[in-house]
Amino acid sequence: MAAETERADGGSVQVVRKSARILDCFSATTPRLRAADIVQATGLPTSTVARILRTLVGENLLQRQGQEYSIGLRVTAWSASAKAGSDLIAAAGPHVTALRDRCRESCGIYVRQGATRVSVLGAESTHSIIYRGYIGQILPLQAGAAGKVFMAYDEAAVEAALEEGLVAYTEHSVTDPQVLHKRLAEIRDQGWAFTEEEREPGLNSVGAPIFGAGRTIVAALAVGGPSFRLTRAAAEALADDVRATAEAISRALLSPRA
Repeated sequence: MAAETERADGGSVQVVRKSARILDCFSATTPRLRAADIVQATGLPTSTVARILRTLVGENLLQRQGQEYSIGLRVTAWSASAKAGSDLIAAAGPHVTALRDRCRESCGIYVRQGATRVSVLGAESTHSIIYRGYIGQILPLQAGAAGKVFMAYDEAAVEAALEEGLVAYTEHSVTDPQVLHKRLAEIRDQGWAFTEEEREPGLNSVGAPIFGAGRTIVAALAVGGPSFRLTRAAAEALADDVRATAEAISRALLSPRA
């Protein structure tokens, strides 16, 4: 029995090692690969590669488009959390909590990955009826204040969203590129974004950019709440605080550490 368990455990370890070898084939210079490329790079049998690829796609660790594979959104979320890193989280943590305590709505930090944004830090509302997200949550750039902020300050984000396609998540979603560009210009002019029920009925949000070196946007701060409470008037009253909090986080990121 012990020998059978040892063989089973050993087999599981081998599968993990082979899966890691396949994932290691993907890099910034080789983001898309065919199964034949992976077989050649790893030296694994074609049948083994095919079987593991199916599993990795099923677990969203890889995604398939035609004959090509690329890293899946599940890995992207892990990568985003790691990339956001301790500096951003350490700098933003106290500010996000303080903002939540002042406005009592759910507050969070997002980083961009392609045409999506990933939650890397959050402080939950103290109200009974709240917006509840979670760390690692993957959301579209197109819908929501945080996504609009990324697109307003990063042309690559706009291109990624347009390439992905402007989806009608709700009747309030922006699906016209011309309307989108007009909204983004307004966000740049005022320094913050407000969206109403774009991704989900009854959910509104306010967001502002967090900048790194060279005024490059590195993250977005957002406050989310139910539309009956986070109205346009409430958002306008809150906007200065959200923008000031994002600016404070930006300064903390650029401050030399002792």
